[in-house]
Amino acid sequence: MYGLDFVKPGVKPGQVILAVDLTVAGSIEVVLGSIESLGYTPKIRHISYPSGVHVLAVLKDEQHQTVEDDYLIEEWQQLLSVVSSKAVHLWRGQAQPLANA
Repeated sequence: MYGLDFVKPGVKPGQVILAVDLTVAGSIEVVLGSIESLGYTPKIRHISYPSGVHVLAVLKDEQHQTVEDDYLIEEWQQLLSVVSSKAVHLWRGQAQPLANA
């Protein structure tokens, strides 16, 4: 039996995840083909929402010290040209404020 790695809901500070929710994206073969034609090699993961388990094609999962507000916006917009907007997710964790010394 093949197990899917788990993605936790939400992101950690500095984490950036670009993913496509295959559960709501339409034909999986077509969507994965479109994603791969853009040069991505997706990693298949699952996430548990209150509404149920969803399967994601994770395209980027990165950790940064700081994340610019527009980081990966162009890639997100490019995905929207080939995948339904309800399926494309760009999650960026905000940096934690430094505690006063």
